[in-house]
Amino acid sequence: MGYVSTEYVQTLTLNLQEAKDAARIQQAIINQGLPGNNGALVTALGGVLLGLLSLVFKLPTVVSFSSGVTGTALGLIPSEKAALTNMATQGLIGFQNVVSLMAGTNYDLVEFDIPKIRFTHNDSSKNWEMATGNIRVRRMHSKSGGWILA
Repeated sequence: MGYVSTEYVQTLTLNLQEAKDAARIQQAIINQGLPGNNGALVTALGGVLLGLLSLVFKLPTVVSFSSGVTGTALGLIPSEKAALTNMATQGLIGFQNVVSLMAGTNYDLVEFDIPKIRFTHNDSSKNWEMATGNIRVRRMHSKSGGWILA
């Protein structure tokens, strides 16, 4: 069996460092994962906190995440791979926008909605997901306390 994909919107609350790490993971998916280079993806993600990988990308380990991404990429025809790369690039832009929104401001947390795609396999260790679109900010948290609606 191959992968079955599901698209949905996830609400996330991230601080600046978590948003930077999410962008780094998304960039690694584009650069190493979608070309099908499992070893390079594991190396690129080696320093990522597993909590963030689990929260944002729904995977328990870097190795299982890397296996899922590269396994999916290897099963795609070129036009499907190009479409998936484009979706991943849009997700990267979404995370970069969160970073830009927070950098140099008085905000320490941003809550936002981001479109995602989840790939499910009959071997659940190969399941993975990624961001696929731009963000919609819900609210921002001030370092001095309190949430501000966007």
